[in-house]
Amino acid sequence: MLSPITTTVISTLLLTTSEAINAIGSVGLAAPLECGVCKEHTETSGLQLDHYLNITVYRKEGDIILGGLFPLQYLNEKRGILRYKNVALTEIMAWTIDQINEDKSILDGIKLGYEIRDSFANAPFASVQALELAAKNVFGVVGPGSSKVAVHLASLLGSLSFPMITYAATSDTLSDSTRFRMFARTVPSDEFQCRAMRDIIKGYGWQFVTIIHSPELYGTEGAGELRKILKEDNIYVDKFHSLPEVATPAKVEEMFMMTFQKNTSNANRYHANVIVLFATISYAKVVVEGAKSLKEKYPNEYANTFANLTWIAAESWSDDAEILTTFNKSQLGSFIGLKIRSFEIPEFVNYYRNLKPGATENPWFGSYYKSHYCGGKVDGCAKNIYDQGPYEEPVVLAVESFARTLDRMLKKQYANDTSFSAPGDLDDCVKKASPIKNTSDLYYLRNSGIGSCVYSSLIKDVYQTRTRDKVRFNNVTGDFDAMYTLQTISPDHAVKHDHQHRGEFFREPIIDTLFEMGVWNTTGLHLTAPNEPFAHKAPPVSVCSFPCLPGSKKIDGDIPICWSCVLCEDNYISNETNAVECKPCQQGHRAIDNNTSCVSIPPTYLKPKHPAAIILIILSVLGITSTILTIAVFIKFRATPLVKASSKELCLVLLVGIAIGFICPFFSIGLPSNEICMMQLVIGNMFGVLTIVPIFLKTARVYALFFQSQRSAGRPPRYLLPMWQSMLCLILVFIEMIIIMFTIIWYPLRKKEKYPTKDLVLVVCEGKTTYDTIVALSVPAGYVLFFAISSTILSYQVRKLPSNFQEAKYICLAQFITLIGLIAFIPSYFVTGGIWQKFCVGIACEICSASFLILIFSKKVEIIVFYPERNKIVFEKDKLSKLDMSRKERRRSFLKSQNCHMCGHSLTGNTTKVGLMQAASIFTTSIGATEAKHSTTESFKYDQIMDDCNEYIQTQIMDDSYESIQNSEG
Repeated sequence: MLSPITTTVISTLLLTTSEAINAIGSVGLAAPLECGVCKEHTETSGLQLDHYLNITVYRKEGDIILGGLFPLQYLNEKRGILRYKNVALTEIMAWTIDQINEDKSILDGIKLGYEIRDSFANAPFASVQALELAAKNVFGVVGPGSSKVAVHLASLLGSLSFPMITYAATSDTLSDSTRFRMFARTVPSDEFQCRAMRDIIKGYGWQFVTIIHSPELYGTEGAGELRKILKEDNIYVDKFHSLPEVATPAKVEEMFMMTFQKNTSNANRYHANVIVLFATISYAKVVVEGAKSLKEKYPNEYANTFANLTWIAAESWSDDAEILTTFNKSQLGSFIGLKIRSFEIPEFVNYYRNLKPGATENPWFGSYYKSHYCGGKVDGCAKNIYDQGPYEEPVVLAVESFARTLDRMLKKQYANDTSFSAPGDLDDCVKKASPIKNTSDLYYLRNSGIGSCVYSSLIKDVYQTRTRDKVRFNNVTGDFDAMYTLQTISPDHAVKHDHQHRGEFFREPIIDTLFEMGVWNTTGLHLTAPNEPFAHKAPPVSVCSFPCLPGSKKIDGDIPICWSCVLCEDNYISNETNAVECKPCQQGHRAIDNNTSCVSIPPTYLKPKHPAAIILIILSVLGITSTILTIAVFIKFRATPLVKASSKELCLVLLVGIAIGFICPFFSIGLPSNEICMMQLVIGNMFGVLTIVPIFLKTARVYALFFQSQRSAGRPPRYLLPMWQSMLCLILVFIEMIIIMFTIIWYPLRKKEKYPTKDLVLVVCEGKTTYDTIVALSVPAGYVLFFAISSTILSYQVRKLPSNFQEAKYICLAQFITLIGLIAFIPSYFVTGGIWQKFCVGIACEICSASFLILIFSKKVEIIVFYPERNKIVFEKDKLSKLDMSRKERRRSFLKSQNCHMCGHSLTGNTTKVGLMQAASIFTTSIGATEAKHSTTESFKYDQIMDDCNEYIQTQIMDDSYESIQNSEG
C-alpha cells in the first residue's frame, strides 16, 4: 500500500505533467543546447534527456542533495533561447556547495550534493522539475526565480514538506504562511520595494504619479500594493496602466499618448511627470521601446514631455543593460532604479571570469561562453569578462542557510530549545537530527523527510555567512530583511571597461553609467546624491495642479491634489497662494498687480487744467469783468436820469448777485472740502436770492403801478417808493441768509465719496443722510424758486405793455431763459457725473448771470456810455409856467410838450385813453418826487402834475388836435 506522501507525489506528477504537455503542444519540443564552440568542449557530463522534454540537469552526487531551479530557457516556437545571465546563478550554487564541502566547520563528514534543473520560467514545466527533485529526496530547493512560478511551487513543495528558499521571487502573496508553510526567501518582498518607492516619491515631494505594470503576478500585485500605500500618504495616481498580455510598442505608444493628453476641461491639471514601471524585463523592454518610438515619431510634441519625466524602475529590470542602453540613448528622461542590495563575492567573480567550458560540468556554460566571448574563433575562446549581478549573493545566502541550519540540527543545538517546533513529534525531529555515525544513519536521514525540521529551524535562527554578519528570516512569513540600492544613469560616473574582446554575437551590451545615489532599508531612505538623476539640477515637480498664484482662487477637483485656478473677478483680489476665495476691494479701491492688491482710486474732480474748467474760468472772468464795468458805469453816472429812473438800489443788488453768479463756477473746480461744500451752499443760494429778488421787486412795482392806475388816479403806495423797495429787498435777502445759516448748522453738507461705478470715485457734498441732503438743498433753493416763479409770472403779465416800456419784455425773457436753463440743468445734472456734472453747475450759473446782465443792463450801459444825449429829461417851462392857465390847458400843454427820455424806452404818440394811462403811469413810476421837483419851476408841483394827469385820465378829455407824444429813445 502506498504512503500518503507517495500518493500525493504521483497524483500531482500526473496532473502537472499533463498540463505541461498541453502547454507545449503548439510549441514543439525544445532543441538540445550545444556549445559548438570548440570540439573539446562539446561533451557535457550529467546531461539527461526526458522522453517528452529535452531537460538538462546539472547534478553532483553527495550524502545529502540540495535541489535548484533556475529559469534558463525561454519557450519559443522552435527551440529554447538561453537566458545567458542566469547561467552564473547555476554556477554560483554549485560553487557555494563546493566551498561548504571544503569547510570542515560545516557539516563535517557530510558531503552536500546538488541537482540543478531548468524551470523554463513556466509554472507547469517547473512543477514537473520540482516533482523530479522531490522524488530524489532532496532536503530543500533553491529557487525558482519568478513570483508566478514560485507561488505554484511553494504550494506544491509545501504540501510535500519540502522547504524552498527563493532567491528572486518577491510577490507579497508568498508571505501568506497559511498557504505557503515551507517557504522562505533571501530577497525582500515587494511590500518593502513599494515602501522604498513611496519614500522616494515622498522624498522628492512628488504628489502625482503614473503606474505602469505588467499583467502577471509580479506586476499586478506590486502595482496594487504601491497604489494602496501611496494613497495612505496622500500621493495620488494619475494613470494606472496594466499592460496587455501581448504587449507591443504600438500599443504602448497609444498608452503614452493617452497619458500625456492635455485636460481640456481644466487647464491647470497636468499629467504626472513620474512614471513607476513595475514590470518584468520582457514587458519593461516593450514599454521603453514604445516610448522611444513615440518620441521619434513626434519629436516636437513629446521631446519636452519626455525630458521632464522621471522613471522609477522596479528591481526586476533596473539593471538590465539592454533596456538601460536604449533608455539612455533615446533620452527618455531621468532614471531612478531600485536594486536589491547585494554584496560582491570577489572569490566567485575571479573564479567565473577565469572559467572555461572544459573546467566545469555546467551544461549551459558552453553556450553562454560561445555567445559572449568566443567571437567566432575556432582555435580557442577569449577571456571571460563577468560582472556580478543582483541575484548571485541571494543564491549563496539560500545555499548557506540550508547548510548551516542542517549543521546546527545535526549538532543538536535545538534539542533543548522548547521554542523549537515542527510538524510531528519533537522527539522524532530530534531523532532525525541525531549525529551521523554510520551509513545506515545517513540513509535514514536522507530518506526520512527531514524538511519540516529544517524549515522550522531555518526561520528561527540568525546566521553568519561569508557576505553578511547576520542573516535572519521572519519567523512567521519567512521573509528576508529588506535593503535596496538606489541607482541612476549618470555619464559623470562612467566605469570604463575593455571591450576589445567582445564578439559580434554579444547580445547584452553592458551600460557603464549606473551610479549609486543612495540606499533604502527598514530605517528609511538615505540619499547621498539626490540631484544626480537630474544632471545636478533641482528635481522636477510632479503634481496634478500647480499652486494657484495670488490673483486667482482654487476650485477643488475630483481628487484633493487636483484643482483648477480661476482668475479673480474684476475688482476682486487674492494675495496668497491657493486662496479659496477672492475678496472684493473696498469701495473706492481697485485691484492692481494682476488682482493681488487693492489701491485707492484717485477721486475724479474738475481740475483747473481740464478744458471744461478752462472754459468755465474764461467765461467767469469775462462775466465778472463785464459786471464790474457795469457797476462802475452805474456808480459813475449815478446822477443821470436813466440811472436814477432804473431803481439804482435794486440794480446794484442785482449786479452784485450777477457777479456772485459768475463766481460760482470757481467753487465747482478743484477737489471739494467741507469748507467748499459750505461755500457752495452759501454762494449758490446767495446768487439766486440776489438776482431773483430785485427782479421780482422791479416787476412787482411795474405791475402794481400799472394796474393801480387803471383802478384809481391816486398816489402810489409808499412801499413802491425806491427807499421802501430797497428795504424790502434787504429784508427778503436777510430771510434767505437766515435759512442758509439754519441749514448749515442743522443740516450741514460734508464732502463724501460716492461710487457710481467700480472705477469711479466722486467727491460730492451731501448730508449725513439723504433726508439731510434734501433739506439742505431744497429749503434755501425753494425760497429762491418761489420768487423766481412769481417774478416770471409777473413779467409775463406785463409783457404786453406798449413798446414804450420794453424793459418788461427783457425781464420776462431773462426769466424764461433762467427757467429753461434750470429745466435743462436738472436732468443733465443727474444723468452726467464727475467733471461734467460740475461743468453743468458752473455753466448754468454763468448762463443765468449772463442773461440778466445782457438783457437788463446792456441797453442801459449802451445809452449811458455811447448816447449820453438820450440820458436827459426835458420840460418845456414856457408852456408849464403860466399859473393863470386853466387846468385843462395846463394838462394839454403838459401832455403835448413833454419829451421824456427815460429807461431807454420810447413813448409813442398813442393818445388814446389806454395809451395815456400807460404813459402817465410809466412817467410817475420812472421819475422820483425829488427829481421831478428839481426839473420844474418852483410853482410847478409834482403833486399838481399827478393830479392833472389823473384828472385828465379820469375825465377822458383828449383834444385830437394835440400833437402826439414825441418819440423818445431815451
